[in-house]
Amino acid sequence: MIQLTDKIKQFSPDVLLKDYRIASITAYNRLEPRARTENFDQSLKACVHDGLWFLTRQWQMGELESEDAGSAIDARLITKQIHIDRMAVQQNPALLYNGEMPMEAQIEREVIPFSLALKIQISQYFLSLHTATLKSTYFSKYLNIYPITVASNPDFENQENSLQLLNSTVKRSIDGELLLADVANDSFSTGVNIAPEDLAEMKVITNNLINWYKRIYTQPTSDNENAWSGQNLSYGFSSAAPKPDGTQLVMESSNYHSGNLDWYNFDVDLNKRSLDLEQSDYQPELTKDKAISFIPTATAFKGMPNQRFWEMEDASINFGTLNAKTNDQLLLLFAEFGLVYGNDWFVIPYRMKTNTLCEIDGFVVKDVFGDRTLIQAADAGLDNQWQKWSMFNLSNKDHIGAYNRQFFLTSTLASTLQSAPIEQVNFMRDEMANMVWAIEEIIPDGTGIGIDGNEAADKEGILPEPIPDAKALIRYMLGNTVPQNWIPFLPMQLPNNYQDIHFQRASMPKLGNPPVDTVKAKGRLLNEQEAPYFINEEEIPYAGTLISRAWQRSRWYNGKTYNWVGRYRQTGRGEGNSKLAFDHIIDAKSTDAP
Repeated sequence: MIQLTDKIKQFSPDVLLKDYRIASITAYNRLEPRARTENFDQSLKACVHDGLWFLTRQWQMGELESEDAGSAIDARLITKQIHIDRMAVQQNPALLYNGEMPMEAQIEREVIPFSLALKIQISQYFLSLHTATLKSTYFSKYLNIYPITVASNPDFENQENSLQLLNSTVKRSIDGELLLADVANDSFSTGVNIAPEDLAEMKVITNNLINWYKRIYTQPTSDNENAWSGQNLSYGFSSAAPKPDGTQLVMESSNYHSGNLDWYNFDVDLNKRSLDLEQSDYQPELTKDKAISFIPTATAFKGMPNQRFWEMEDASINFGTLNAKTNDQLLLLFAEFGLVYGNDWFVIPYRMKTNTLCEIDGFVVKDVFGDRTLIQAADAGLDNQWQKWSMFNLSNKDHIGAYNRQFFLTSTLASTLQSAPIEQVNFMRDEMANMVWAIEEIIPDGTGIGIDGNEAADKEGILPEPIPDAKALIRYMLGNTVPQNWIPFLPMQLPNNYQDIHFQRASMPKLGNPPVDTVKAKGRLLNEQEAPYFINEEEIPYAGTLISRAWQRSRWYNGKTYNWVGRYRQTGRGEGNSKLAFDHIIDAKSTDAP
């Protein structure tokens, strides 16, 4: 072995160092604390007894390391802005939108139905504007011309509170709906025969009544503002922003039903026609490109780790106590951003008007060494780069994977006050009957609130009349029925299509001998669409769909308060079984339907 080694050294002295060197083993020891006592009070005080140990600890934690980089002291950017100034609901003509009302209220608002409570509220406010002399003079005339009668109100069967309110106001209060209609038509003074000396004072009262009603209840002014689609069970509308070159950026929201309108409800429609206004003399507001300079500020948030090791942190937010599971990727990414990369971000204040689309054309950052760096968008790289990503981009409709780089600041509401549902319909699939049931779980009553639709449903005629005593052991049942708050929707083939279907509203006959009427819905959701009423099949999945109507109230940035009735959609409660059956032979003594 020695002789072979000598020969190898003579042939190539470095061969042993290269090919036959002895393998080295590198070992790493992790520094771990070892508790010598169960009392940690002294350790938690973080006392420093040795300055050299303190410097060594700082070196160990990397606090003495530095990078060859400068701090940002100046940021300059150039942006392009365009503003939303028009909207069109469904296929109706475009209307001006100036942002004075929240877009959410503009889209969701609907005509307020005149419940008995609302009629009384209008009349009470109208009488409160009268002086004692005017009230004593004209109140009897009001009762004769605008009376509240049983015939002028809907059927309040099985609605105890509504019946009590009706009985207590008949011949005692005036009908605010009829009163408001005459005031709007300028026929109030002639109909009531107001004395000439009282015309001026009564004109002020009626104007105050109209202004109060418009201020309290936010409603559409025409049918062109109704954005709800009964076929899609959602709101549909378009908005547009004019560009300096004369074209428009059209955005569409064809399936808004969540109740909270924001930027992600919009898609850019590249093929959409421009939304032209009827006002030919209207001049849109165009913003010129402008270079803006800022001083970048390091991001700071509660619970952010401090940069220095020996600095006490705020314990109000503890990222270490996040209860994240293996499938909580978003939560884990959020925690990693806060704990690891929180100090890598800077904040640049930039003010924008609502309903504005903004695109950054150039962004340059200057550091303390005088170097300038051009910052490009994170998605500016090639498609095959895994680092490519983006946020807050608007997708292009019918173009998968394509999106728009403009940031859309919508006039969305930060918070709203929402009432309990005044109406709720549960669209449920019944596979045994091969149909869909629209169950009115909550219906509006005369007092203006929602009541249980199951309790308010008519109980008469649900079961057939009992058969007199007979010796037969079986009996034949032609068919049974369902509660009267269950409205059927039958599957129908689409025109010129043998595969796809949609659901059409139908009706159940009222039991009788023979049936003389059909069961009709009591709420607004199932009655506002004229026959034939169709719903797309994909809108009612096997999980079902819940559609609710509720009062909403919010204050806008101009100080105005808006009250409106909006709709929102939720996932249903799954499939159901109505036990609807026909042509059955059952036990003669049985009273239950098959």
